[in-house]
Parts: sequence; C-alpha cells; structure tokens
Amino acid sequence: MITWESIFPTPLMRSNIGRNFTDDERNFLKKLQGPPLEKRSAHTRVLDAPEMQAIRSVVSQHVNEYARKVISADPRHEFHITQSWVNYLQPGMSIDRHMHSNSLISGVLYVQARQEVDRICFYRNNFAQVLVSDDQFNIYNALSICCPVGVGDLILFPSALFHDVGRTTGAHTRISLAFNAFVRGEIGTEEHVNSLTL
Repeated sequence: MITWESIFPTPLMRSNIGRNFTDDERNFLKKLQGPPLEKRSAHTRVLDAPEMQAIRSVVSQHVNEYARKVISADPRHEFHITQSWVNYLQPGMSIDRHMHSNSLISGVLYVQARQEVDRICFYRNNFAQVLVSDDQFNIYNALSICCPVGVGDLILFPSALFHDVGRTTGAHTRISLAFNAFVRGEIGTEEHVNSLTL
C-alpha cells in the first residue's frame, strides 16, 4: 500500500475580517497615498494611528492565532506588530518578488481589491534541483501558488516566504495594508543555553 504525506508544509493563514472598512479608516489610508507612481506609503507605522486601532486589534488577534496554532508559541510570548504600511498599485503596476527580513510573521489586509483580477503569489523557497516536464501541477511540484484576494481578505505567512504581485490588470487602484510581526519577551531557556530576551 502506498501513502502520500506532505512534510514540512508552509503555513498560510487566510481569513476575512468580516466587516466593511469605516469611512474614517478608508479616508485615513487614502490620505497616506503619495504621488501617482509611488507604490508605498511613507508612513511605516500605519497600525499605530488612532484611526486604525480597531483594525490593529483584528490583525493582532490573527497574528497571535497564527503564533499559537502554527509556531505553537508559549502563551507567555507576546507577538507584536513591528511595522505596517500601505501599498497602492495603480493599473499596470506590480511588486517584485521579495521576503521580509527581521520579522517572523508577515501579512496583508486588502482594503481595495477585486477577486476576479487581484492576487498575491507565493514561491517555493528551496531550489528546484531538477525540472522535468509535468502535465499536472500539484502541491509537490508547484514552484508558485497564487491566491485571489478581495476586500477584507487577510493573509498571514512566514516572513521568509518569497512573494510578489504580478502586473495588475484591473481598472482600480489596488490598496493593501501590509505588516510584520515579531516576538517580545524571553524566549528559549537558560537550561538549553539558548535564552534570548527581546
């Protein structure tokens, strides 16, 4: 008998915040937009703003859920948002493949997006040693996976996971709120000589 198992899977958390953005939240995020060709807000602590406290609470809950379920973090360890910024993609714009250093958990909350045309793509981090032709992609041979995204969708992933946004094809400005999170407190133990206070 043959069995197939997926080992060392990459955890991706998908959710939707289940509510509309308020006028105050939308106005605040749109106010941060720079010149037309500027993709990212100059403000990199967006979730610290008073207008964003309700959103910050929702995002933090998801970050901590990810930390508990995926990392199995000790409840004494607090995960906190270190930076947050807004991406504005005009039609035809893209974001190159990248990952987020100095972070453990990263995420994106979609403020203005359409599932029919908007997506984020994630890439296998390990080197493809041999590429043979295949007639059907699956979780074992796929080098990338793209997820459609819409308003209110929230995606969390390991910060070391490469991702990008292909050239947008919609007629709208795609607006997303991105963030990084890290652990705070003492991790490791003196006994295992790996204690670290953050």
